[in-house]
Formats: sequence, structure tokens, C-alpha cells
Amino acid sequence: MSTVLLLTTGIGPAEGLLLQDLRDAGHTADVLDVASHAWLRRRPDLPPAPLYPWTGAHALREAGSQIAREMRRVTAAGGYDVVVAAGLGAAGFAARHVEEEFIPLLRRGDLDFSSARVHSTQNFAALTRAVDRLFLEDEWEFDKALSKGSNSAHLRVPRIVPGPDALPALAADADAPRVVVLHPEQVDRDRLAAQMQALQAAVDAVPGAQLRSLSASALFRTRDLAAGRAFDAVAATRLDGATHAVLVGSSRDHAAVGDLLVGTGFAARLVVEETIGMGAWAAGRPGVRTGRGLRLVSELAAVLADGMPAPARPDGPDGDVLAALRGAMASRVDRRFEDLEALRHDSPLDVFFSTSPLEDRTDGARPQRVRNMNDALSRPAAAVRLSSVPGVFDRRARVVAEAVEAGRPLGLFYGENSTSPIPDPRVTAELADLMRRFSAAGGRSVWFVRDLHWLDEIEGYLEDADARRDVQERGLAELDALQAAADRLAAPSAASGEGFDSLLARHGRPGVDWLPLPPAVAEANTMPAHAPAIGGEGLTLLYAGGVGGIYGLGLYLSAVAGLEADVHLDFVVRPAERGLLDALLEEHGLAGRPGLRVTTVPLEWHVPATRDVVGVVLLGGEYARFSFPYKTMSLLERGYPVLCFEDMGIAPFLEENGVGLGVARTPEAVRAGLRALARAGAPGMAAARRAQSWDARVAAARRPDAG
Repeated sequence: MSTVLLLTTGIGPAEGLLLQDLRDAGHTADVLDVASHAWLRRRPDLPPAPLYPWTGAHALREAGSQIAREMRRVTAAGGYDVVVAAGLGAAGFAARHVEEEFIPLLRRGDLDFSSARVHSTQNFAALTRAVDRLFLEDEWEFDKALSKGSNSAHLRVPRIVPGPDALPALAADADAPRVVVLHPEQVDRDRLAAQMQALQAAVDAVPGAQLRSLSASALFRTRDLAAGRAFDAVAATRLDGATHAVLVGSSRDHAAVGDLLVGTGFAARLVVEETIGMGAWAAGRPGVRTGRGLRLVSELAAVLADGMPAPARPDGPDGDVLAALRGAMASRVDRRFEDLEALRHDSPLDVFFSTSPLEDRTDGARPQRVRNMNDALSRPAAAVRLSSVPGVFDRRARVVAEAVEAGRPLGLFYGENSTSPIPDPRVTAELADLMRRFSAAGGRSVWFVRDLHWLDEIEGYLEDADARRDVQERGLAELDALQAAADRLAAPSAASGEGFDSLLARHGRPGVDWLPLPPAVAEANTMPAHAPAIGGEGLTLLYAGGVGGIYGLGLYLSAVAGLEADVHLDFVVRPAERGLLDALLEEHGLAGRPGLRVTTVPLEWHVPATRDVVGVVLLGGEYARFSFPYKTMSLLERGYPVLCFEDMGIAPFLEENGVGLGVARTPEAVRAGLRALARAGAPGMAAARRAQSWDARVAAARRPDAG
């Protein structure tokens, strides 16, 4: 058995689970907090190894020789077989001041910093210079490491399965369900309030059931380690008889908490919000229910309807994460290697490229489309994901190029542009070359053009003539390069393609045979027909989206100003645009109207005041006539019929699928259309949500007859 020195900058459930596994496997661990330069746990029989107060000070951390001498005394006195650095702060410290080889474990969130965070930037730069491999939680964390300039191999943190003697995290039985919502330590209070309000609907359906919230990180603290407590015992105490759990959001501790719940037999009583990271975590834990936004309400209702099944501990590898880590450290690995899922299967290789990196956001069309199309392309076998970030592009493009050269069977190379051109012309040129070689080797390639609004004359957008000219020149060069390389260009809809052709004609470009690939319905977001009813009687008109000049809200606001006072008006907008909307509401005499609500909570967690809701996508401006607003599908995911203007590109889609209505651009027509939809609803909703899936979009892109 080994003697371990664990370096940290704090203690939470992630460290608690690791320390418990070390203990259960027979290892001994001392714990040194390098931020507070204090021992959190140290064997009492060791010779003194004093820590000086300047050890953890940022201003003096470059005094490497002094701190390194101190750390030599520490490691010599402890007789350690292995040093583990948990978290970026501790790993950066170890990279500077620990002479022995150490194992760097990076937690989720460690790499969520901007270049303005100087200390984090310097820590990561020192770390990737010092070590040839990093242990990260999943491929999304790999992406982040590459975007920060990683020069190390990327391996996965081994899964920790609590031992058979671990105390159960939840109560096996109770008179009525007691549900705990576990959230990140740093949480948006408005968002959490919306989540609790929504989840209460599922709890209220069960007599006597209770709901409360708790920080996931509260299940194990520094004081618990100092007092000699074990993670499982502390977690059980603080969960305080809870019978079911819902994990919302994401944090450094969420995976550890989830592993304790699953490992002690409660997968069937756990519901997890499908953030990017926790969605990947849950995919490897059978029995855990997932969903996004209000879909969690129906998932929780289903779990509660199953009662309290007996705990069933999963079969898994014998616990000893240290053995797995040391084995991974002993293997030879190229610094450019990444443990990608796409390298673990031999199905035809698919490639996903997006100009913007994958983001865990639900308040914008671009990040949602990027995530959903990436997810669909990775079903059933994972794709290789690239972005225009040079670090990400260079390492992943090499993986694709090597697969092409090795003769691996090829599938689809799908790429998307963004609201601005790819910043680096080198990436554009190499992307086009890679796509061309992919197609020449038997694969298929599609380049999706999200929009070309930078070619349009939009009031308030790029008013500086030089900036506009620069964006247009770079954007057209990108389009020319990718059009020449790809088998097919795609657009959000046929109407979008017609609009794009009109814009391109102004710049001497011929028309394009566009492949329509509209946004789609994500199953994880849908509200099933049997979902618990949320809200009271009456009708709510829901607008969710942007507020600036490009969206042209004036006509809609004029129309609703003449509606009956008992109709509720909900607006879901970005925080930065709240003030602009308030001014527009004041201008149209709607400020202070009864039933008016404005919120900046993302649509996925917005709870309307009434059960009956009509979504409105009534956008003004020429651009709206041929765009396909993403919020259209977000509203359909919620089961809301949609009203639009009859000259918008989405009108035929809504009417042909029986999920909405197009009306003339007059206040009277808008009011009449809203009343008609309130009466008729959306008879085609169920069929449309089945047919208009992201999997169907990928299938359309794959079809040779689409080229």
C-alpha cells in the first residue's frame, strides 16, 4: 500500500470521495492545503516539517528555490510514495515547487477562466510545461485545456466506485418522499428559485412529499476533514433523510456527489440536469434519469411515481483509483494524445466543426444549435469535435488527418459558421483542405451557413464602414473556401437560402443549391404530454428572444396593447437587454400592465403564470422574413403553439406541421391570430416533435441524394 501526499487548495466532496477511496484501498494520505499553507491532515508520528506563511502567497510564489526547499523537507519527512495535486491551484503549485513526479487531477470548472485571470493563466501555463499528461473529467474539459494552450496529453480521471461498506447516501424508506435539490455553491438565485418552483409541481402531486435545496459542495467541507470525518458519513448526515435527489447545474463536486449516490444504490432515485458535463457523466451511469430545464419536472414525477425501490449497488471495478492513476502515469504517451471516444470505436469517423466552441449555455441560438447538432452527430458513435480555436483545431485536425491517411472508414464531416467569420485565416484554409481530403477519401462533407447578416444593411450593426468592409471580405473569403471544399452548403431553411442568395447577389455571387437544415427538437428539452401541469387558468403570450432593432418588436407590442387585461404577457430576455425592453414597454403603454412579467431566467426554466401558452415569434425587419429563429423550436419543445407573421420564412413550416399560424403584419391580425391559436392549440405537435428531431437533421445531411 502507498503513502500519499495530497495537495489541494480546498476540500469538497471531490476530495472527500478520493480520500475515502484511498482509505478503503489501504493507502495512507496526508493532506496539505497549498493556498492556506496549512496541514489539513498529517500523521502525528512524523517529524516536524514547518510551513512558512509565505508559501501560498501569489506575490512570492516565484521564489521557487525557497519554496522548493521547504517542499523537499515536507516530502522527505513524510516518506511519500506518490504526490497527487487536486485542482488547478494545487497542480500549478506542484509544477513550480515539487521536484517529485506528481499526478495532476483537474476538476470541472478549473479551466473556466478568462485570460484576464492572470494567476489561473500562469498556473495552467506552468502546469502544461511541467507535465506530459493531464487527468480531466471528459472531452469538454479536453476542449478547454486545448483552448488554454495545453501541451500535454489528455487522459480521463478514473471513475471512483464507493466500496461495499460505504454508508447509504439516501434514506432507504420513509413515510413520504423527501426530495433534495443539489445545486452549485455559486448559484444564480433567480434561476434556482425558478427551478424550485417548477420542481414543486412534481412534488405536490405526491401527498406529504417535501422539497428543499442544498449546495452539493456542502456535503463535505474542510472542517469535516480536519475533524476526521468520512465523506459518506457527512453526506448522509447533511442529506438528512432525503429519499430522492435532483442534481442541477454543474460544479467541481457534482460528479463526486453523483458517484456517491449511484455507488450506494440510488441511481433509480436520482435525476440529473443534462448540462454538458453532467450529461456526459450520466451517460455512463445506467438508471439515472436526465433532462434539461422543465423536462426535469416530468423526470422527477416519474421517479416519484416509482416509489422507493430498494437500493441496488452497481457492479463496477474494484475500488483503488490510485492504482489506476499510477498505471496511467507509467504508460508511455505522446503529448499530443487525447483519450477521445472516437478513437475507441471502429465505426465510420464523423467530424463536427463549429466556429465557436461548445458552450454550456441556453440563452442563445448559436450555442444551443452547436451543442444539439454535435450531440446528434455523436449518436450512436462519438464524433471528433473541432472548433476554430487554434489549439483545439490543430490537435483534433491532426487526429482526423491521420484517420484519413490510415484508410479508416469515413462518415460525415459537418461544419457550421457563426455570426462572425473564423478569426484566423490559417484555420479557414486548413479546414477547407481537411474537408476536401475527407470527401476525396470517401466521406461526405456539409458546411452549414447559419446566417449572413453581416452582408445585410441592418441599422445599428457595424456602422463603422471599415469594420463592415473587413468583416464582409473575411466572411466572403471563408464562404468561398468552404463552398469549394464541401459537398454541399446548407441553410436554416429554403427561405433562408433564398435570402442568402439575395444578399450574395449584391456582391456578385451566384445562387447556391442550399440544403435546408432547420433547427430541431431536442428530446432532452421536451415536455411530455403527461407532464405535471404547471400554472393556473388563463392564457399567457410568451416572447423569448432578443430585443434590439434587428428583432422589430414594435408591431407586436402595439398589438398586445389592445388585448384584454386578463391575458398575461411574459418576456424572457437577456440581462443586458432588460433595460431596452423596459423602455419599449414604456413607449407602448405596457409598463405596469396587469399580468406583465419580464424575466432574465433562461427559457428552459421559465414557468408561465398559466397552463395555456402561445409562443410568439413576430419579428420585424427584412432579415426576419427569411431567417428561421431558433426559439421557434424551443417553443415547440415546450408544447406551445407559435404565432408568426405570414411573410416570415417559418410560416409554412408552422402551418404545414399544424403547430402554428402566420398572420398579416397588422395589430388586428395579430390579435385575431392569438385568439385562434388559443382556441385551436397545436394538433400536430406530437407528430412534429417526433419528425423534427436533430437526428433527422443529421440523417438529411448524410444522404447522398441531398448532394
